[in-house]
Amino acid sequence: MNCPYCQQKAVKNGKDHRQDGTLIQTYRCKACSKRFNELSGTPMQRLRTPVATVSKALKGRTEGLGVRATARVFDVSHSTVLRWEQRVASKASEWSPSVPKETDITVEGDELYTRVKRNFPPSRLSRLDN
Repeated sequence: MNCPYCQQKAVKNGKDHRQDGTLIQTYRCKACSKRFNELSGTPMQRLRTPVATVSKALKGRTEGLGVRATARVFDVSHSTVLRWEQRVASKASEWSPSVPKETDITVEGDELYTRVKRNFPPSRLSRLDN
């Protein structure tokens, strides 16, 4: 693992116990002698909530669960859920590849349903048009 401060090689330096009882790997940089852990430089650094809980909550949000519903399910405040989203969004540019310049982007839909008084699957829509 590389040091988030100087980008030099770091070595394992034991494990720390978190408040929730999980262990987290710590590292020490050989060049600058700074200590850090495996979450340093990620949106999950310095969070007291377990990473698994935050991850599941954000997955629920991406699946369409509302902010307040997510907060009720995970027994946290709705503002906490929004803060987690902001943390992850602030690092999105580092995770997502940049869009190549001067290229066309094609977006394809996988499953498309059109609502005409009630939902019809695509196969029935073609028969209705005729």
